Amino acid sequence: MDLHVEYREYPSLFRSADAGRLGVTTHALKFDRTRRHLYRGVRIDETAKVRHPTPSWADEEWMHENVRLRAVRLLCPTAVGVGPTAARLYGLPIPADRANSTLHLASTDPLTKVSRPGIRFHRPRTLRMRTWLELPLQAPEDLFVDLAGVLGRNALVALGDAMVGGWHGPPLCSLAQLQGALRQRRYLRARANIEAACALIRETVDSPQETDLRLWAIGRGLPEPTVHPQVFCPMLGRVVEPDLGYEQARLALEYEGGHHFESKDQWNRDIRRDEALQAAGWTTLKVTSRTDRVLLERKIRAHLTRWHTDTLVI
Repeated sequence: MDLHVEYREYPSLFRSADAGRLGVTTHALKFDRTRRHLYRGVRIDETAKVRHPTPSWADEEWMHENVRLRAVRLLCPTAVGVGPTAARLYGLPIPADRANSTLHLASTDPLTKVSRPGIRFHRPRTLRMRTWLELPLQAPEDLFVDLAGVLGRNALVALGDAMVGGWHGPPLCSLAQLQGALRQRRYLRARANIEAACALIRETVDSPQETDLRLWAIGRGLPEPTVHPQVFCPMLGRVVEPDLGYEQARLALEYEGGHHFESKDQWNRDIRRDEALQAAGWTTLKVTSRTDRVLLERKIRAHLTRWHTDTLVI
């Protein structure tokens, strides 16, 4: 999946100490609300707009966090977004209790620190930086390791799936890089939990719903479905890749998000895909946010049982 980037307008930023050089009067600093404090020592200028690369999926909260990180960089040029802040700016999933408004930062200069309300400074053992859409962020593999000690297994699998898959764009790193970062950490809290989660991370996952559905199946004691099994469909003359599937039993699981119903083109593509799979001997089970998972489990077990019985008869 490609990362779709657009240039959006943001308010400009300046250090209070540079106001005079920029022609901003003391009166304006005191009374002009369009040039208000963002942090002590840094002001935001709503009258002067600048354009920055922004992923098409970014919302207002993402843009605000972008501005806050750039503002801190005026005070501390070595500041880097880490932890939950880096995860949010990369577009990675983290639990709601970790996704608060605190700006999590570290510095490539270990002697530097910024103390402001709403900012938490960290001193990670390893800090490798990646510039992503002009933003200095913690390298994804190090981010994974640092969050691993505070996330549950399923949340960690979702984070890893998003990093090595195509949730919002191309993979941020490879599964091998995640595993390598883990091996490099000699001391790691909850290593057994992290290694168990790593064993469940799969490349090419396209959405959090796919991860959730796969982990649900495993949690219910069902065989793990394959992510995007490749099925050649003669009706279409090409390979079709359902979200999840049991290849030997020819059973596909398709998660239908809201866009599947809102877009007529997507709806028609789904119909053609399902007809082609059926013609190729596959059964497709549709899953939505309102699907009765108890009934879904029964359907999967019944299908797998029939396939197993038929195989024994043959």
